[in-house]
Amino acid sequence: GQPPLPLPFHLRCHHHRPTATTMKFSCAFLTLATSLLVTSVGADCPHIEVQQGFDLDEYISAPWYVQQQAEVQYLPLEDFFCVRAEYSLVNERGLFGRRRTTTRPWFYSINVNNQAQDEAGNEKGGRLCAYQRGPEEAKLAVAPCFLPKFFAGDYWVVLHDEAEGYALVSGGQPTEESSTNPGKCAAGDGINNSGLWIFTREQQRNDTLVEQVRGLADGLGFDLDVLYDVDQTNCDNRRRVLVEERSFLRGN
Repeated sequence: GQPPLPLPFHLRCHHHRPTATTMKFSCAFLTLATSLLVTSVGADCPHIEVQQGFDLDEYISAPWYVQQQAEVQYLPLEDFFCVRAEYSLVNERGLFGRRRTTTRPWFYSINVNNQAQDEAGNEKGGRLCAYQRGPEEAKLAVAPCFLPKFFAGDYWVVLHDEAEGYALVSGGQPTEESSTNPGKCAAGDGINNSGLWIFTREQQRNDTLVEQVRGLADGLGFDLDVLYDVDQTNCDNRRRVLVEERSFLRGN
């Protein structure tokens, strides 16, 4: 599913790799559309349940920082720096000033803001939209806001513990069996039906907590070989240096 980053960044053409701000809608639409081919669950892939008693308000109450994640088409390894996701409910006023939680034209109910950097401090990401799909409240779907819900990718909150400060998010039901870990599976690495993320509330990495979530994910049948570390250090300084360098080049 589409990541919070999750789910999550503006889609980018795989071949030309433009930045989020220069992304062509036609390229993103075609890439996304071709990713919607139906895939079946591998014979040995365990069925994944999502978090029971999921509280969306609590989940979106503060930013999430990605400590580990799978590489996906819209976020390659070279952009695994300072990845974070923030969410909020859409809060528009409708007819006669009545409050509603939908965003036009496709009636998404959740704002998504994903951010990442490359090693030089160039920022990637941007705004997406999401909604809760189906009766299980922890099953969400995410897409660029200009696309209909049909094109939204799965974003499943498999585990969420606010007290411990972590979440495990999968891009839907894993369908690809591991070639090295029998009985373990992962989602794909494209756009939809792809991705695995370990979120923490604190930006500073807590190795004990990350290992705890990895253990839980392994017990559920996820293939952990797809996970890579995200560097959450020196984020503000990396951005500041880049801004200073650009200012110098402009002669300011």
